[in-house]
Amino acid sequence: MGEMKVQHVGQNRSAYIQALIREAEVLETMIREDRFEQGVERIGAEQELFMVDRSYKPDARAYTMVGSLPEAFTYEIGRFNLEANLPPALLNGSAFQQTETTLRGLLQQLEAAGEPGGMSPLLTGILPTLVPAHLSLQYMTPAGRFEMLNERLTDLRGGAFEIHISGADELAVALPSVMYEAANTSWQMHLQIDPRSFSEAYNWAQYISGPVLAATANSPLLFGRELWHETRIALFQQSVDTRRSSNELRERHNRVHFGRGWLTGGPAGLFKDQITRFPLLLTGQVTEEAAAVLSGGKAPKLEALRLHNGTIYSWNRPCYGLNEAGEAHLRLENRYVPSGPTVADEMANFAFWVGLMKGMPPRYASLAEETPFDDARANFYEAARSSLLCSQRWNGKQRPVKSIILEELLPIAADGLRKVGVGEEEAHRRLQIVERRVAGEANGACWAARNFRALKSQFGPGVAARELAAAMRYGQAADVPVHNWEDIPAHKVYALRPGAATAGHLMKTDLYTIAPGEPLSMARAIMKWKKVRHLPVEDENGQLVGLLSRNLMQDWGAVPEDTTAGDVMVSQLITIKPDTPLSECARLLKTHHIGSLPVVEQGQIIGLLTDTDFRELFGSEG
Repeated sequence: MGEMKVQHVGQNRSAYIQALIREAEVLETMIREDRFEQGVERIGAEQELFMVDRSYKPDARAYTMVGSLPEAFTYEIGRFNLEANLPPALLNGSAFQQTETTLRGLLQQLEAAGEPGGMSPLLTGILPTLVPAHLSLQYMTPAGRFEMLNERLTDLRGGAFEIHISGADELAVALPSVMYEAANTSWQMHLQIDPRSFSEAYNWAQYISGPVLAATANSPLLFGRELWHETRIALFQQSVDTRRSSNELRERHNRVHFGRGWLTGGPAGLFKDQITRFPLLLTGQVTEEAAAVLSGGKAPKLEALRLHNGTIYSWNRPCYGLNEAGEAHLRLENRYVPSGPTVADEMANFAFWVGLMKGMPPRYASLAEETPFDDARANFYEAARSSLLCSQRWNGKQRPVKSIILEELLPIAADGLRKVGVGEEEAHRRLQIVERRVAGEANGACWAARNFRALKSQFGPGVAARELAAAMRYGQAADVPVHNWEDIPAHKVYALRPGAATAGHLMKTDLYTIAPGEPLSMARAIMKWKKVRHLPVEDENGQLVGLLSRNLMQDWGAVPEDTTAGDVMVSQLITIKPDTPLSECARLLKTHHIGSLPVVEQGQIIGLLTDTDFRELFGSEG
């Protein structure tokens, strides 16, 4: 969680930059003089999550709960997001069990606090029931840090943040704010690392990122579209991308990035790179002179450096901190692993990653000299696109990622857990979850994509998204690892029970439309060829201006060749919103004797609900 007491950049920009420069040099001195905590390693974690209502939609009341929750909880940029900051644990034989016990306790308290208001936590990288309206500014948590971040990033961007992701489906949308960030939640894992071996550990962390992401992917859906297996990677990188298309010929760096090369100097170089490449987004009060504090024999807070570091979102992020005794440490933050789908899965992911980090074979200490960095970066994005179904470049050979994990990485992780004192039974229990998930191609992304396709083909994307969220919630509550989750049976679709669904669950979104100036013959051809009975009419700005129906066309009969869609369309329409209950939709269809209801947001049609949809699903119009 970032520092909340921040200021606009213009208030003390020059002084803050000077403080950043001095603190980077102090950090370099501390590393050179070995002024860090010795002989101790710790792990830590941050649990990001969604709060959902009884319909499994994002619940914007979540941020109001923070004051009544344990101190570990804080809010995030979206009103429906929360974050739990787990206390660090000494890395020894009990570290993972201690972390798991703490996490379960916090989630139980959150469950109890949310239950009276019908709110529940849901652990998933991207909530399937999110729709674009949930990412409007009205859903931004009212906190100065978020408002300033949004203002600064949009100024740097110079326009809307455009998202374009191609997977099984394609999504191209734009948003005039950074609220896309609220669509992503992660299970952020921290590992303290000795500064003297930080470079080797950091490079190894980069190299294993592709296979680890492949094993843990959990976010294939956004706005009813099936995109990357870990859509968070593409979405987050584009959601805060301040680079302008006018500078496309100039090589510029994104604030969310994997990196551009191996770390060949000390860790201070990473922080210096952040200062030189990325403009300030926020400033704050610097309460101490770092060099003077260090000269006095104490570890400085490095306040400016830490705040700036918190606005650079590398997937493997270096972090500086102080322990309770005031001793300095460096740690690595893994930011690419998604939240969920269960606590058991998350803890298995944690053990797998830490085991890999601690079990690094000596031959990988020289990655920077022997392996092209582009292999590691390409592996990472291949894993984000297709997770366990991809192949990766590993030790100079192209191999299925499953074989890399099963044959090489899991034994390394088991060895690493032994080195830190984790018992054989516990190590086997946690790593076996990863093993079975990988061997069966059964991570959260594979399960969700498979079930979404099946439900979508029968009921449409709205119902499919609702059912996925409900099943995720059930699996989380039962704490059954995702590789053991059953597919969702079509005959038990909860969203179709009376009173359970809305128009957004049932509407069709793959629509054929026509412009008012198009010939009526074109409308007739579309209806005949595509077997549709209703054809929305949109103007050049995408606004819904009318509707054509097969019955209306029959009533008109033969017309002059120059007759247009706009000449005969019905322009006085009864429309609904995505959250209109199905019972109300059925009433409107019956009362007005109409065959369809356009689903409209801000004047634009986003879906269509017809009487046929009701008959197919319920056996009648109601």
